[in-house]
Amino acid sequence: MTDPNLLAGRYRLLERRDRAGSTWRSRDELLQRDVTITGISLPPPGPHRDLLLGRIRAAADFRHPNVITLHDVVSFPDQVWLILESVEGRSVLRTVRAEGPLTSERAAEVGLRVLDAQTAAHGRGVHLLADPESVLLTPDDRVVVTGLAVFDDTDATDELRDLGAVLFTAVEGQAPGTGPHTAPYAGPRPADGVAPARGHTGGPGPAVTGHDRRTGGTGGTGAADSGPLAPLLEGLLAADPAHRPDATTARTVLLGLTSRPARSRRRTGLLLVAAALALLAVGGTAFWFWPRPAAPPPSPAPLPTFFAKAPDPCSLISGEQAERLYLATSSSRRKTSCAWSAADPKAPGGLRNTLEITLVREPKAELAHATYLRLRSRDAKDTRIVSVPADVPGLGDEAYAYQLSNGHSSVNSVVVLRAGNIVTALQYHRFTVPDTGGRGRAGALQAARWTVDSLRGRK
Repeated sequence: MTDPNLLAGRYRLLERRDRAGSTWRSRDELLQRDVTITGISLPPPGPHRDLLLGRIRAAADFRHPNVITLHDVVSFPDQVWLILESVEGRSVLRTVRAEGPLTSERAAEVGLRVLDAQTAAHGRGVHLLADPESVLLTPDDRVVVTGLAVFDDTDATDELRDLGAVLFTAVEGQAPGTGPHTAPYAGPRPADGVAPARGHTGGPGPAVTGHDRRTGGTGGTGAADSGPLAPLLEGLLAADPAHRPDATTARTVLLGLTSRPARSRRRTGLLLVAAALALLAVGGTAFWFWPRPAAPPPSPAPLPTFFAKAPDPCSLISGEQAERLYLATSSSRRKTSCAWSAADPKAPGGLRNTLEITLVREPKAELAHATYLRLRSRDAKDTRIVSVPADVPGLGDEAYAYQLSNGHSSVNSVVVLRAGNIVTALQYHRFTVPDTGGRGRAGALQAARWTVDSLRGRK
């Protein structure tokens, strides 16, 4: 006799994965394996139902190592149940919440696998929902897209925006639109009355969505202050699809950030050495194949011990360097200081940065040292301090760095350095709390290094 507690006489529903009861952790009693089962309500007979069933059939025929597998479909007059692979792991969002942001290289590797899945699926007419909650990282290093957007009219640019959201979350530690100063995420949402399926540990499974991604956001680039990934993220999260890069461009950038090109270069180098050895074995003179020692880098110009006049603080940072700190290339000159505003005042907080450099010239180096010590003593007593002044070796003649915060919306990273009879204070201001990954401090230190390099060789 057929067990009435089994779906289709085969699948035992064990535990709800969502409040609506549309997704279940289940057991395939025939094959003795865990599966995830998701129920989808069918529209009335007609073109919409035909389109939905066609997409489900396409998903069932599609296989990819980075996409959840649809094993079976159980059909009823007003509903279908998708029998899906059970994948254990955590979503990108839950991973970064538990462990912190990923490195740029690891995020790029995850992004490449998601992009591979999106490209392959799109070519087969399968639409994926690859947002930070539906991309799963497994203990055995798999990256699995678990969302099948069977109701969504998704095009390639929308999928690339999803990729941007995954990358943003991976390196920023939160999804776009979830923090007070991040750009809104115009990604898909479940259709009314249908909850996203949670078919595994840590994230949603196949989702039924009719949301129009193109109207889901209010603008903003959504780019993160995410090191080398930031320019790509700015494009991928652009509100206007016309401003987003294509898949080939995204792939090229991501490949450049992973270790794959380095391995390829190593293999190429070994092949060249092997070719050289073969030529030598037959009497050739192929010594030119062998790599020659690289010339040592030139020694930097020494820092002056005395400046006859105060350098222009606006000349210490170039326009290209300002861009790398997400600042406007033009600066605002004041009497003893220079200020750079945010490159995009409407950008999310992590990119809406400002920089101010104040420079004081004393008649003697001894007086500059006294000024430096007085500033350090004053700064150590600031009630807004979140990290006490600490020495920064190798930066001018002496330097220290610390951070201030207003406690709710911004962090000010400060570096004070002395070079000869010049004392320079740099304040790199980020409109975000906390300083995720120490990026504000890193930006201030980078600006300080550029400042010291600019001072070299001057008089």
